[in-house]
Amino acid sequence: MELDLIELNRCRDEESVEETTGPLEAAGIAYKVGSTATNFDISKIGTGDDPEVIISVRREDYDEARAALEREYAKYDLPDDHYLLSSSDEDLADILANPSDWNAFDVVHARRLAEERDIDSLLVREKKAERVEKLKLGKPASMRLLICGWVLSCLPVTGLFGGIIWLGWVIAGTGIALSLCLMKEKTPDGDFYTYNSEARKVGGMMLFFAILMTVLGVFLRAANVL
Repeated sequence: MELDLIELNRCRDEESVEETTGPLEAAGIAYKVGSTATNFDISKIGTGDDPEVIISVRREDYDEARAALEREYAKYDLPDDHYLLSSSDEDLADILANPSDWNAFDVVHARRLAEERDIDSLLVREKKAERVEKLKLGKPASMRLLICGWVLSCLPVTGLFGGIIWLGWVIAGTGIALSLCLMKEKTPDGDFYTYNSEARKVGGMMLFFAILMTVLGVFLRAANVL
């Protein structure tokens, strides 16, 4: 499978995984199963997020994959107590404008309800444009991530412990800095920088500082100062 994959769904149990992969297999769509537990995301430091199963497909197969899931889920009625039944027109338009943020079951039934209520498609397009603009701007970096990044960027100059521990600090510090500068979100609407321009600017300074402290730490150790 090509490396240009895009996330289709996240699951936390075996049944949900099968409900996603079954329709894909029936439609002959290739997919990849991964996990947040095996892919280290530097931005998750200290958040306490539980591992999830991630099901991804090739970017060019994304629309077909979503359609396959929606066809399957359209066979099932909404439960009488489902939140969509009491959702406003604004809420339904928001789901249809951001379908990749919602599971296919909710999307297909939100679309049906929108048709029944004759919700103006212009409202959906406006909300989608707002979403794309928000993605372009990126999100601010958390204070926790920034503090961790600056601390780990400074530690290499101390030369403490040395060996693997010192190397770990170097990798972690530069890793956080690079994630701030370069990390992107893959969406059906394109790839967008995860963090906003201010966070990326801080990441650039952090990267320069991390490299400087690493070089200085190596120099001081070589000179037997540390």
